[in-house]
Amino acid sequence: MKFIKPDVDKCRQAFEAIDTDKSGTLDIKELITAFAKMGINLTHQEFLVYLSLVDQNGDAQMNFEEFRHFMYILQNASLKDKAKIIFLSTDSDCSGTIDKKELARLFKKLELNISEQKIGELVESAADQKDGTLSYEMFQALVKKISE
Repeated sequence: MKFIKPDVDKCRQAFEAIDTDKSGTLDIKELITAFAKMGINLTHQEFLVYLSLVDQNGDAQMNFEEFRHFMYILQNASLKDKAKIIFLSTDSDCSGTIDKKELARLFKKLELNISEQKIGELVESAADQKDGTLSYEMFQALVKKISE
């Protein structure tokens, strides 16, 4: 499955338009207001959940890179497609694949105590890419394997 990478210039323009206080970060209020204008109506709680998926530093705000990653998720998944949202939120470099480092961050965020060695083994056993990365389809297979 191919995913659409967000256009950096368009993301920058949107980010600057949403950043009404010109702080260089987007808070929940700015995000809710901007997305409501676009017809995307999420509750405060829903925004906190989606923000937590891309918030790399835990400040409950989005910097530009986090916003670009958020747009990547929105461009490629419906808000109801939780598996795809988890995959895309894990794909922090918007490459369309997940590497060992990204998978380790996901497991840590989910508070799963899986060693780096085990993560490497899981990726190698499931990877369909020669570079040791997981496509969305292989990620789904890996999740199924882990949950069995």
